[in-house]
Amino acid sequence: MKKDRSLTLVVLLALLVGVLAACSDTGEQPTSEPPTGEASTEEAAAPATEVPATEVPATSAPIPDDNELVEAPDQAWMRIQSDGIMHVGISADYPPFEYYNSEFQLTGFDVALIQAIGQELGLIVDMTDITFDGLGDSLLSGQVDVAIAALSITPEREAAVDFSNVYYIGEDAILAANGSDITAINEVADLGAYTLGVQASSVYEDWARENLIDTGLMPEENLFVYARADQAVEDLVAGRVQLVMMDKTPAEVAERQFDVNIIASGLHRQRFAIALPQGEDTLRNQINQALTNLQNQGVLADLAQEYLELDEIPPIEEVTPPADEEAPVVVGCTDAMAFIGDLNLDDNNMQSPPVMSPGQAFRKGWRVKNIGTCTWSSGYSLNYVSGNVSAAQMGGSTVPVRGQVLPGQSYDFWADLVAPTYPGTYQAFWEMRNDMGEPFGQRVWVAVTIPAPATPVPVPTQTPSPTISFTVDRTSIQEGECVTFSWNVQNIQAVWFYPDGQNFNNYPTTGVNSSTQCPRTTTTYNLRVLNTNGSTEIRQITIFVQPSNTAPKISSFTVAPPSINAGQCVQVNWRVEGDVNNVVIRRDGIVLWDGAPLAGTTNDCPSNTGIAQYSIEASGPGGTARLQQNVSVQ
Repeated sequence: MKKDRSLTLVVLLALLVGVLAACSDTGEQPTSEPPTGEASTEEAAAPATEVPATEVPATSAPIPDDNELVEAPDQAWMRIQSDGIMHVGISADYPPFEYYNSEFQLTGFDVALIQAIGQELGLIVDMTDITFDGLGDSLLSGQVDVAIAALSITPEREAAVDFSNVYYIGEDAILAANGSDITAINEVADLGAYTLGVQASSVYEDWARENLIDTGLMPEENLFVYARADQAVEDLVAGRVQLVMMDKTPAEVAERQFDVNIIASGLHRQRFAIALPQGEDTLRNQINQALTNLQNQGVLADLAQEYLELDEIPPIEEVTPPADEEAPVVVGCTDAMAFIGDLNLDDNNMQSPPVMSPGQAFRKGWRVKNIGTCTWSSGYSLNYVSGNVSAAQMGGSTVPVRGQVLPGQSYDFWADLVAPTYPGTYQAFWEMRNDMGEPFGQRVWVAVTIPAPATPVPVPTQTPSPTISFTVDRTSIQEGECVTFSWNVQNIQAVWFYPDGQNFNNYPTTGVNSSTQCPRTTTTYNLRVLNTNGSTEIRQITIFVQPSNTAPKISSFTVAPPSINAGQCVQVNWRVEGDVNNVVIRRDGIVLWDGAPLAGTTNDCPSNTGIAQYSIEASGPGGTARLQQNVSVQ
């Protein structure tokens, strides 16, 4: 289950019909400037309707004509049957309901469900990825026929759209350890005084951030985010966290298996249904019948098991549309946008992203169309919103509209970007925002591939001198792997072992020793030797690191202070991103925290003098990432 995301649906169908009927293409297409050094062409400057789209994703609905009226109520099913296609709006940024997988394909519970409904109705399902807040206007403008995006039924939404029967009901539960003095949570504000564990990328992480962190009820450090829900429960039992929030069904299982109790539930209950324009009763009845058939065939249960890891879900709940009431008059306009095509760097629907050199500067262009009733002004803009990895932003910043774009007109956006430096395929999603900062319209993307460099020739270990031996077990590794250095130095005053660029004085060592290092990037290590005659010799070995784009990313790992007296404590802070199965914190190889949260803090008080080596290890399906920090203990 996931968060109850707000859906802006304030424009009435009757008002939309009237405004659309009055709008037409009133002038030449406004166009932002082309890339530097690239001349404008007739094709680039011509109206978009005259240009063959260079990349129109498979998930692209037809764009209404400039003067096309929204069809009369209860006519959608007739048109859908005639075309054999049902156009569906989704918002593909919320796993496990709808998201892009590592192969850049749409997947998730909602995606599989609407495809099953289409098969049941004998229709082709054509999905369009639209920013969540723009789904309502996309329904009203006719860009899509229905919307499925973990949409919760609320009175505000029922006033603007109709809903199918409920296909999924979820409820939260709050767990506390047996013996805890926390015996009840009666309202959201009660959670603010405690530490709370949630699973990463779940509805509960989003809900906690929106309702507790963003509102100031809870400090950021009190929210513990775990790769797996069972890790949160284990830390609840161990006393590292005071409460855990999760779905009620797995919470009941945890209550049977662990020394924990459910002390509250129902703070975040949701009823998910498919949205469609008001008055489309025939289409709604067809969808409801398909849902019933899929439940009777066991398909709903199978999808819940596959995507939500639930053994069963509640039966379909019938939804009765609210009684017709006189709608309030709403003065305003509708924001909606449709993607026309790429102006350059066509990635062929992620089949062949353009190849870029590491760090290469480039410009990406998209042609879009204003299919709403609002005029886009300079307050409107195209904005980076997310990517398959953090580096996918590629330095992109907000691109404002220049001039005005009237309803029905097309517009060309150009974004200045810089290719990432590490090999891999990067996909970045961009969305439009109006002059109030509200997102709307179909998402667009840019994708590039950075090729892997030629395999470097390992640097041979230096021939040892009569007094210095400095070796390493290997010099070429994948990101997240470790190497072991060894050295044997005789007849010297002092020795230091340190990574290039660091102050060697912070890294003293003994003449005969070894060290395991897990460099994040290609790094040169130095062995600095002060001879008895006062001369200095430095031996160097470079470890070449091949980056991994699928392994977890350790975005931060700090240990402070860097120098303490024996018995004093340090604070370890970390944050991990990506697809993570487990996080382990160690000191000198001793496990301090196995199954640690993705972001957290812990204190440790080493008692032995010397160098205390702290490490973090984050493992996932794509590999393992490691980082280290040293502390000097006097």
